[in-house]
Amino acid sequence: MHTKAGIIAAEALVRDGIRSMLSLDRTVDVVGESASFADIPQVRRRGDPDVFVIDASGLRGTGEVHAQRIRALVDMADRPVVLLADDGVQCDTELLRLGACVLERSRVSSADLVSSVRLLAAGYLPVERRLAQQLAHRALEERAGEAAHVRLLTPRERDVFHLLARGRSNMEIAASLTLAHSTVKTHVRGILKKLGLTSRLDVVILVHGPLRRPLPSTGLRHRARGRATA
Repeated sequence: MHTKAGIIAAEALVRDGIRSMLSLDRTVDVVGESASFADIPQVRRRGDPDVFVIDASGLRGTGEVHAQRIRALVDMADRPVVLLADDGVQCDTELLRLGACVLERSRVSSADLVSSVRLLAAGYLPVERRLAQQLAHRALEERAGEAAHVRLLTPRERDVFHLLARGRSNMEIAASLTLAHSTVKTHVRGILKKLGLTSRLDVVILVHGPLRRPLPSTGLRHRARGRATA
């Protein structure tokens, strides 16, 4: 059974390299490629790839802004994704939920890339051992820090709570959880009331501690107002 792959990379040299690596396996066919992230939907419609290989090294930004842009790319692909990222890129559980396999560009081999594409097409989600250990360690830290107050919330409120803690806006939360905007606002009010908090920023501080610098998310843009407007 052949696997159809789409390639997205800004540099022609990188696209050629990815195509050459995939050509080592005769069961993998490249059905489309582009230099622009904006062309992902077009490549998906024309070639109907089973898997995308996306070089995310051209994305600008740092911290949460960069992470949000990566998540947007993976979401746009609407297919399993092998994400070629710069060394040290933050991998989070949401990328895994969206179906992304993250490989570091400087470490990936032809065998790694081909096997990742084939595993994704077969319904598996390969994760590098180092990234798996990081995620497991981070999950334990988050679980220990959140256990006491999360027990007060309903399962759906917990979903909203975790996204609030990452600085997401109501619109972003609604899109992530497939909820109406009004429903998200109701959940946010309930969360703040149950936890005795007065603002969205308080949720972030509760989970992560006092902030050393402002978060870039639009969800905290109006934190100076003191009370939640949700």
